[in-house]
Amino acid sequence: MMIMKRGLPPTQTKRQVTLRLDADVLDWFRDMGHGYQTRINSVLKAYKQAHKPG
Repeated sequence: MMIMKRGLPPTQTKRQVTLRLDADVLDWFRDMGHGYQTRINSVLKAYKQAHKPG
């Protein structure tokens, strides 16, 4: 299944997971408004890229 978003290139298939976050971290992302889950994903992707082996 491909997820399509207006104005953005198609993304890879996403998986639904349960993730425990500190309340203050989740509140901070939610306070930014709609799309907070996408922003969390983007932060995790950036971390992954920054910590690529070799």
